[in-house]
Amino acid sequence: MTQVDPVARLIAIEEIKQLKARYFRCMDTKDFAGLRTVFADDATFDASCSLSMEPAEDLAEWVHTGGDAIAAFVEAAVAPLRTVHHGHCHEIEVLSETQARGVIAMEDQIWDDTGTNVVLHGMGHYHETYRKDAGQWRILTSRISRLHIILG
Repeated sequence: MTQVDPVARLIAIEEIKQLKARYFRCMDTKDFAGLRTVFADDATFDASCSLSMEPAEDLAEWVHTGGDAIAAFVEAAVAPLRTVHHGHCHEIEVLSETQARGVIAMEDQIWDDTGTNVVLHGMGHYHETYRKDAGQWRILTSRISRLHIILG
């Protein structure tokens, strides 16, 4: 691990926290163009625990590679639904000036398109790596794990 200046480290942590906040906001406000910007072009997103505590059997349906593919997957999954995602308790380790990893606690609630019937209420974590490209932090890898999930 490369030694990172303490001030640069704190700035990187704050920028990554802002990045993850933008991920949640863009998903919930259905800003899918904005959502695309949070992922590196070569990112991988493992959503195999989106609907259960254990990974889905068909990983090909739940693991997506490439920023465009990830944004399209999220859009298809949440566009017709009302969603609220909260991320908190960020544990971010800056590995170098351009690499970091983190675990972010999360809670999500999803309703049907009318907003009256709960489809899912889940709690868990995002396990992620980040890379700074052209001066901007992006999510490089993201994997959801669940501690508890209630399906509507």
